[in-house]
Amino acid sequence: MKKNYFLVALFAFAMLSMNAQIDPFEDDMEDYPVGQPIIGGWWTDWGCGGGAGCAIIADGTYANDGSQSGLIPGDGTTDAVLDLGNKIFDIWSLEFHMYIPAGKEGYFNLQGEVPIGAGEWIVGNLYFNQDGLAPGTGVIDDAVGAPVNFTYPEDTWFRVAMEVNIENGISLAEWSFSIANELVIPEGTPFTSADGTPPTSLGGIDFWSGNTNHEFYLDSFIYVDDEVDIILSMEDFSATGFRSALSNNILTLQANEEISKVSIYNMLGQEVYNSSTNTSSINMSSYANGTYIVKVNIAGTEGSVKIVK
Repeated sequence: MKKNYFLVALFAFAMLSMNAQIDPFEDDMEDYPVGQPIIGGWWTDWGCGGGAGCAIIADGTYANDGSQSGLIPGDGTTDAVLDLGNKIFDIWSLEFHMYIPAGKEGYFNLQGEVPIGAGEWIVGNLYFNQDGLAPGTGVIDDAVGAPVNFTYPEDTWFRVAMEVNIENGISLAEWSFSIANELVIPEGTPFTSADGTPPTSLGGIDFWSGNTNHEFYLDSFIYVDDEVDIILSMEDFSATGFRSALSNNILTLQANEEISKVSIYNMLGQEVYNSSTNTSSINMSSYANGTYIVKVNIAGTEGSVKIVK
């Protein structure tokens, strides 16, 4: 019996260790030498060696913020992987921005395990302008409800965001997904392939260059261990006139109507501030330097913004 308990405990420890490989992170792509492949930390690859023609490349042509982004070039070989840590518990939210020049193509898929072995597609293929025949439109070909069609703007940065709820275990996980602030996969959708096969875990995202017409840029990654509404459509939120500014440790919030609720989350997904009264300024002098998500409710409309202290 002792031996069996030991094996159970060892298995549990191994699973927890696997689930903790990658912690929440942010990446504005500013800390890498321009023109060089990015490998290490949460950036890896599909076992192709991590060099040029394999890993994502730091690039200074376009940037969503700062002066750099990550490039998947049209070489037909680059196969970069964003490691999301093989998560099997909790709620995980990811947001990043994407830029696809006019007429160019983009592609990624969601993997169930990293490092990549034979490949375990959760959502098999997300095509942007597939085969160069449909600029500004895309399709998800292997997910519940597939084919799932969507649109995106060319020659400008747009947001890609998702939330994966694994609170009831990976086999019962659900997710939602948005592109350019349009909800593509609704909340509560099973996190499986089209035939209902669940993944081993939330493993990672594979960004692949399928041919010489592939060219897309990635920036402003935020990965958090919580639900902070970063994936919801914000069509109505822009009409609230919401503005935020941080100066001398004072966060100032303004909108066309009363701001009825404010919550602030750190990059671990922990709520560090909450107020249900009309709030126009918050003293953040006691907060550690870093990135925060500020979630507000304005006359029943919710939205979130990122601030950096």
